[in-house]
Amino acid sequence: MESKMRHPLIAITLAFITASAWADNLLSERAGFTTVLTEQQKITEAMPHPPAEIFKVVQYDSEIGPMSAYLSQHQLAENEKRPAIIWLTGGFPTSSPGEYLWTEIDVDNEQSARVYRNYGIVMMHPTLRGGTKGNPGVVEQFYGEVNDVISAAKYLKSLDYIDPNRIYLGGHSTGGTLALLVAQATDMFAGVIALGPSSDHYGKKRANFEWQDKEIYLRSPRNFMSYINTPTYIVEGEQGRAANIKDFEQQLAAKPNDKVTTALIKGADHFNLIHSINTLFANAIVSSKSGALSIDVNKQLIPAYLTYVKKVQETTDLRILANLRSQGVVLDGKQAVESYYYARSQKPLNVIAQQAKAQGMSASAITEKTAKDGSVFYMASMSKSIDISSLAEVFAASKAFKTLADEQELYYDYWTLASQ
Repeated sequence: MESKMRHPLIAITLAFITASAWADNLLSERAGFTTVLTEQQKITEAMPHPPAEIFKVVQYDSEIGPMSAYLSQHQLAENEKRPAIIWLTGGFPTSSPGEYLWTEIDVDNEQSARVYRNYGIVMMHPTLRGGTKGNPGVVEQFYGEVNDVISAAKYLKSLDYIDPNRIYLGGHSTGGTLALLVAQATDMFAGVIALGPSSDHYGKKRANFEWQDKEIYLRSPRNFMSYINTPTYIVEGEQGRAANIKDFEQQLAAKPNDKVTTALIKGADHFNLIHSINTLFANAIVSSKSGALSIDVNKQLIPAYLTYVKKVQETTDLRILANLRSQGVVLDGKQAVESYYYARSQKPLNVIAQQAKAQGMSASAITEKTAKDGSVFYMASMSKSIDISSLAEVFAASKAFKTLADEQELYYDYWTLASQ
């Protein structure tokens, strides 16, 4: 962190302690400070028009003028009150509009969080300052956008078919980071779900604000965890940006806050946990008539991801079997199935070869290969003889192959018949 002061850490710490002495949330921490932007970023493309049966475009009033948002459409009974969620998608700018919000995509990277509206929960995807044609202001990267999200929530609360006690906030990646900052600024949400957020910042190259300590400090959720007064869940995959979760946990260890729950999901990455975790929360939201969210990490959250992984794995196994049958392959009796593994060095392949042999598998010799870009990598196959007509044995072998890859964080190919 750059600074021209002779003793920057001492000066900055004293300044922040003084500022924090009277602050009770992020907004009061920021009071009197004006962010300095080094680049005036403003998106000039218009919002794509959504299918009328899924979303309509609405305007919500912010402190700097009206802004656009997508609001999901539902068949409502007379006098019905629905729960609602504001969902902030990731990327730069955060919460950008686009067809991806209503286009069906693979659940391994389901960033629209469509499961909430599928459960009948009203969804709002707000665009933010400078985030689309017609919106006032410019992109401030986690600064003024906090106020915009609060304004969007006030709009939702004003709708007569929204239960004001069941308005939630969620987001993924940069959207998760912004969701945490909003949770540190207000307690107006019944619950907050932050998937894959950053604890600090996204680096100098990404920044469009003056790269100095207080600008960074006021945009970093790690500094304000004690201000969260709403049940808040911070979730990341172990193969994603795990360091952020560890940083949040360190902050909470130093200053505990029982409103905040963190979870690092083994085997998951930054994207493939989105659908299963959101499905769990969507079910919890519709089941909670009071609005309270209470999710147990070990009993509910982790099993939700593992159930999803099992379902995806077994669905893929069935597709492989169907494809083999369509090629006229006879799937009967004992046959060898195999998976190929790839690594930048031989060491992890040697490790999984030993593990595979301990499980009754065979391991091929490691071979050196050259990629198209000239880089060197290594590969090896693991195989096992199973009763190919037994789905139980197929599923077990497939899971074993995947586990070997996950434990060493290796790329691998789904299984096929060794004879193929």
